[in-house]
Amino acid sequence: MKRPNLGMALALYGLSLLVFGLLAGPRLAMRPPNEFVAQAEAWLAGRLDIAPQLAPYLDLAEFGGRYFVPYPPAAAALYAPVVAIFGRGVYHGVLHLLLAAAILPLFYLTLTRYLVETGHSQRERVWLAGLLVFGTPVAALSASSNVYYTGQIVAVLFTCLYLVAAYRGRHPGWAGLALGAAFMARGATLLGFPLILAEVWRTERGLTAGTRRALLRFSLALGAVLLLAAWYNWARFGQPAEFGYPYLDWRADPTFARWGLFDVVYLERNLHALLLSLPVLLPIVPFVAFNPEGMSLLLTTPALLLLPTLRGWTLSAKAALLSAGLILLPALFYANTGFVQYGYRYAADFLPYLILAMALAGLRVRTWPVKGLILFGMAVSLWGAWLAGWHPFDAELAQLIDAHTLLRYR
Repeated sequence: MKRPNLGMALALYGLSLLVFGLLAGPRLAMRPPNEFVAQAEAWLAGRLDIAPQLAPYLDLAEFGGRYFVPYPPAAAALYAPVVAIFGRGVYHGVLHLLLAAAILPLFYLTLTRYLVETGHSQRERVWLAGLLVFGTPVAALSASSNVYYTGQIVAVLFTCLYLVAAYRGRHPGWAGLALGAAFMARGATLLGFPLILAEVWRTERGLTAGTRRALLRFSLALGAVLLLAAWYNWARFGQPAEFGYPYLDWRADPTFARWGLFDVVYLERNLHALLLSLPVLLPIVPFVAFNPEGMSLLLTTPALLLLPTLRGWTLSAKAALLSAGLILLPALFYANTGFVQYGYRYAADFLPYLILAMALAGLRVRTWPVKGLILFGMAVSLWGAWLAGWHPFDAELAQLIDAHTLLRYR
């Protein structure tokens, strides 16, 4: 890595730590029970299940008289070394912040690799990296350390590592491990595989012996992680493809019982949350609130409106766009819109691909209209991050929102 890029990456990490540290505010000092901390503690004690006395305080799956964390375990694996030192009382909000702050420099380094072919300046790369971290729902995810947000932050982190390793197919083995690790944080991210296929193809110029070797190394590395995930599921629930979600208490909701976790019946409301959902207007303070069911990505990240104007669709740009679309698909048919959230948080799974695709297809940050769209998105998204850290949703605000909006999904 060139020294100027390393220096910029370190500066961006410091900036991200400062911004999200301030936005997280009092949540950094809180230590409520946390599923990933509990899972790390269980592993260190030689068990897969969670101590029963913690069950009333955590969102756990009950199976065979034991309690398990059903959420993908990558974050728990990252927490484990620190939990081994500090125990259950670790400040997991601080751990979450340290991980979230790494996304900005990693995505900057991702863009540095790919955009060397497009002539984007360093300043443009910083703008685009800032767009992902400060101008999308990633911002609110970074400011709060609940189990859902941490899982998504870890997935974005490993997605950036995958993108770096996948560039021109130079490190297919590392790319496979990174994509597998992202899957171990958020399952849908596995569908980002088209990018490595395109990168290897364009580097080797077709289906050659080098192409086959690279894809074999990628497949073996990814397959090893998937086998580990299958064993982990089998050891807990007796089936390699069972993650444990059906055993969560809230899955007994009549809607889930009738339609299941994935069904076309959920498509309309998920599209609404993704594209059309607006803020809730209130007659008293705070006057304007995020709809906890989701808010349009076109409001939190209006720079995406520039997508139809781009014309430079190279193979890599098309592969990144395809990856983003594939990752979005499961969320459109999922039973939950992402409740509770500040924006449409499931977008964090595919936005690194989408922003990379737009940059490769010709998105330049040279004019103030483009910068204005990015800055507007940053203002909205950082507002959400501030709320997540300092004024999170509570029962009183939920009742107020319920009284002043007709559209409720749950």
